[in-house]
Amino acid sequence: MHLLRFTFENHKSFRDEAVFDLTRSSLSTLRPPKDTTWADHIHHVDGIYGANASGKTNVLDALHYAVSAIGASATAWLDRPSFVRRPFVLNSSSTSEFSKFELEFVHDGERYQYQFTTNPDGIIEETLRVVNVRWKTIFTRSSDGVVNGLSKLHLVAPRELAFSRAAQLNIPIIKPIWKSIMRGFDIYRVGDREVSERLERIARQLHERTLSLNELVTLAQIADTGITHIEVEEQPLPPKIAKLFTQLINENSEDTDAEASEQQESSEDTEELREFIARNLLFRHGTGSGKLRESEESTGTMAWLALGTTVVNALRHGHVLVVDELGSSLHPQLSRLIIDWFEDPEINMMGAQLIFTSHDMTLLDAGRGDREKREQVWFVEKGADGASELFNLSDFPLQKRSNIVKQYLEGQFGGLPYTAPSLVYNLLNTHSTEEK
Repeated sequence: MHLLRFTFENHKSFRDEAVFDLTRSSLSTLRPPKDTTWADHIHHVDGIYGANASGKTNVLDALHYAVSAIGASATAWLDRPSFVRRPFVLNSSSTSEFSKFELEFVHDGERYQYQFTTNPDGIIEETLRVVNVRWKTIFTRSSDGVVNGLSKLHLVAPRELAFSRAAQLNIPIIKPIWKSIMRGFDIYRVGDREVSERLERIARQLHERTLSLNELVTLAQIADTGITHIEVEEQPLPPKIAKLFTQLINENSEDTDAEASEQQESSEDTEELREFIARNLLFRHGTGSGKLRESEESTGTMAWLALGTTVVNALRHGHVLVVDELGSSLHPQLSRLIIDWFEDPEINMMGAQLIFTSHDMTLLDAGRGDREKREQVWFVEKGADGASELFNLSDFPLQKRSNIVKQYLEGQFGGLPYTAPSLVYNLLNTHSTEEK
């Protein structure tokens, strides 16, 4: 799938409407012009820059929220005590006002527009449209849950999207589109937890042989890590530990079944616990026989393998990869390499897209040159009222050879922190006074 445009309003630090447009200015019609494809008219890399706490991550969070609602509002979300929602909270009126989310995307060569509106109680509006000659409505949903346009679905609960419910019911016109969205986005969050979870997935994929060991080693060699071999170490739970866990479970159990039944369940629990396997990666460097565990490798190496495998998967399948803080724990050249892969049509043959946030100013060189390049650079700035604003580099009048990095650091585009370094003297003096 391809993402064309994402619009949202009243989500976290974004009180007002924000439009994140990934189409090139060359696309002025509902369909690509003759002898061109969608891949010719979309951005394959878009970067979002701004100060700490400006709201960069909240752009990605809004996208994640919309995709999550489509995926889980008719299932897991219904088990929650209240409707999942994250409105702007710095004024009292916004918490009770509606929030809006809209996705324009391409599935199976067709252009779709899906939008839904929420309030504190649930969904108040929902529409899915497709381009025929003009926009054609597939279904609508009203605030009272009435669905029009789907023969097998006429009414939904206030807190569930009709889109999500229709997918659960396997309605033919909806399910393939829903799958395209669910499988088409991969959201990579910054932090050790994300890296750890991705590495666990890598170990599992290596064990299941859905990921090639040679591919992983090649990825490590691309980054000049010195790794020459990788293997999976498996550590089953020892029988004694499994038995101890079983005893603890039984002691805390409120089950009052007969003794024979308890013994049978205990045996089954023990067997199940024995099958628990912890998988870790082992790394060999050079020609030596020694091996290093994950914990003994550098943070940068682990971050590269976790993100690199995700990047390769996105490129292979044409996914939209969303990365918070691209460059975290990575050398700038590796971040640049990832961007180059997405920009190279000979590598990115499936038309995958990369959306990222970053503080790395060198990546802003993507905005150097003509207008089409500038369209790929976005800024987020937070006002005095705490509300974030999203704007594009192409909004500024710039010459072709403009030094984007220099002008950004000079504050010509906004999106910079307004620091007050002299306040450190007050901080130190206060500490000294307290000691006296």
